[in-house]
Amino acid sequence: MKRLLSTAAVVAVLSTPALADITIGGDFEWSFQDSNGTSTTDVDADVNIKPSMTLENGYVVSADINFNQDGDDEDSSIQIAGDKFALDMGDVNSALDAIDDVTDFGYVLSNGSPSTDHAGLLTVSPFEGVKVLASFAGDSNYGSTATAGHALGAQFTFGGVTLGGGKMDNDDGTEEQLMNVSASFGDLGLGYEVHTATTAAGVDTDTTSIGASYTLGDTTFAVEAMEAESQSVVSSDEMTYGIHHTLAPGLVAFVETTDDDKTASEETTAIGLTMKF
Repeated sequence: MKRLLSTAAVVAVLSTPALADITIGGDFEWSFQDSNGTSTTDVDADVNIKPSMTLENGYVVSADINFNQDGDDEDSSIQIAGDKFALDMGDVNSALDAIDDVTDFGYVLSNGSPSTDHAGLLTVSPFEGVKVLASFAGDSNYGSTATAGHALGAQFTFGGVTLGGGKMDNDDGTEEQLMNVSASFGDLGLGYEVHTATTAAGVDTDTTSIGASYTLGDTTFAVEAMEAESQSVVSSDEMTYGIHHTLAPGLVAFVETTDDDKTASEETTAIGLTMKF
């Protein structure tokens, strides 16, 4: 026979240090897309549950539990953080993925760089404006198809300019390298990024992207150019444009369009609405 907890018992449970701070948030995005006369609609949403507790030494231990629109677990992790470091474990960014996508302004159609998650990420900030990152993946990893290996990266910010770079070495002989620079001058944002993926046989695929955005009041205008090339053969040459308008805090309507000189079927227009809570 089930019994209800007394009011005193409920208060005692909710007052434990482990439940001292719980944040619930997330986002919901709906879009209508037309690709050469073929239309689709899409939903991309998730709910984030973030409990945290502060230890006696001042370290903060927090979890990030995520569920997407289909009820599937997504990118969940636990973090231990101090004044100058953070250690994330679970389905987390790699040292490259944590600092990439400086041109990826869009909600649906922009590209950025290829991403690889890892199982653990250590971020150290020894000085203001400096980040040093190290990550790893095992032979089999929760929530990720990453190849076993490790990655190192660094990011430096001075004034309105940020430089980043890193390298990933996988146990199967493949590699990834990343270099980027981004800058912010008032309402103008600029970004440039090169990602190189190298096969075990030494074949490189370079993904180069350039982006810019300008905010005028509640409206942001943005553009991204992306080119993918391997062995002097360009496989993708995309231009993406977007207009994003803030209707209310956390509520944005957007229009984006992209086309690829190498693949006519990539010509797509998307309109949509996104809400963060």
